[in-house]
Amino acid sequence: MPRKEKLNKKTENQNEIEREDDDKNKEIFEKIPYVVEFISYISARNFSDNTKRAYISDLVDFFKFIKKHIENIRTEDIENYIKYLVESGKEDTTVERKLATLKSFFRFLEEKNIIKFNPAEIIPFRKRKKKIPDSLDEDEALEIIEAEKKRDRAILAMLYGCGLRISELANLKKENIMGKFLKIKGKGGKWRVIPIPNTSKEILEDYIKEREKLNPRTDFIFLNKFGQKLSERYIREIVRLNGALKTGKRVWPHLLRHSYATHLLKNGVDIRIIQELLGHSSINTTQKYTHADIDYIMKVYRNFHPREKEDNQKD
Repeated sequence: MPRKEKLNKKTENQNEIEREDDDKNKEIFEKIPYVVEFISYISARNFSDNTKRAYISDLVDFFKFIKKHIENIRTEDIENYIKYLVESGKEDTTVERKLATLKSFFRFLEEKNIIKFNPAEIIPFRKRKKKIPDSLDEDEALEIIEAEKKRDRAILAMLYGCGLRISELANLKKENIMGKFLKIKGKGGKWRVIPIPNTSKEILEDYIKEREKLNPRTDFIFLNKFGQKLSERYIREIVRLNGALKTGKRVWPHLLRHSYATHLLKNGVDIRIIQELLGHSSINTTQKYTHADIDYIMKVYRNFHPREKEDNQKD
């Protein structure tokens, strides 16, 4: 069987498994006391759909592990769960998010006088190791964009060419395209303007001509074969499939965003500009990219620092 067919078959099987998991999680979710009220509570606070899905998943995972009634859960139970997550090899960011979910859920129960105290409140967040973001090299990123389908090519060109988050790409509408720029509403409802590289713009315009024939009535840019908005899950599969075909590597949407930032920095763009383009509220979030290409930084240092140039000439 050709490699592409194998990958497509794997995608179909994976999607089937994920649908079954979603059904099982929904069944467990509906049995957890007060969790529906909690999700309604955070919905009223304008949390994104992705955040709500993460909260639901985190609570389902916790109650599958703990197997206790809410009123009987103690601090040591949550500590044991955190220990289990760490020993299972979960990423620090995942452990931190799951603990934050539990703190928020039990705080809600405490405020509603359902429990007397929040058992997660006194548990500290673990010190997270600083992780250098992964990125593709420039040739790999450009190669991945050369997908067969016009839609997939446009998706990859916008993820890498504009550094979009997957949720921003999935929700991209006609009104967000302003000539050579995108106007994007990102995290926290903040708007930002991003230049569209000429090549990415040409690829996008080429796809839009085809897409208009599919469903001219919807404002969403990226559609499935039925003319409906493309899901984030399907976008991930498009990126994964094309990444595997073109590079043989595991590629995901945020990797293209990391690569966008790393390549901008590498080519001399000021870190404050990169912060604005990525929509980071804090420069500290963007600063991790200054550590992303140590070999390149050392090469520049050796070529341009006066003392290093002097030593190189002696060699």
